Amino acid sequence: RSGMSSVSAEYGSSGINAEYGRYGDLVGTDGQGNEYYQNNDYFLGRNRWVQYKEPNWLILKSDASDIPAEWHAWMHYMSDDTPVTKPPAERKFHMEHRPNMSPIFNERYTPSTTTKPKVESWTPGQPQ
Repeated sequence: RSGMSSVSAEYGSSGINAEYGRYGDLVGTDGQGNEYYQNNDYFLGRNRWVQYKEPNWLILKSDASDIPAEWHAWMHYMSDDTPVTKPPAERKFHMEHRPNMSPIFNERYTPSTTTKPKVESWTPGQPQ
């Protein structure tokens, strides 16, 4: 499947999106539904790209943390093999990919302290 047809179907016949109307061959899809494309007619460093399943460029909902580790290696030229052609070895310490939750207030990581506070609060009228 061509990347341009995907762009045209999603953004109309103009084909204008964040990828500026690129076209290429679909090389695979990850578990989240993101599609990965390649076209070696483009310059090295610009010939691989991802089409996010739910792109939302107005509020920057899509970001690089939506790409799983195995596809990250292919996108950044650490490997020429896609996870489709050469799946990564299963290891017991691998976890399911989870995107960065920092922008979502209720799900972000909030560190807690384990040290005793240096200053103790005081309420007037109570014995010390």
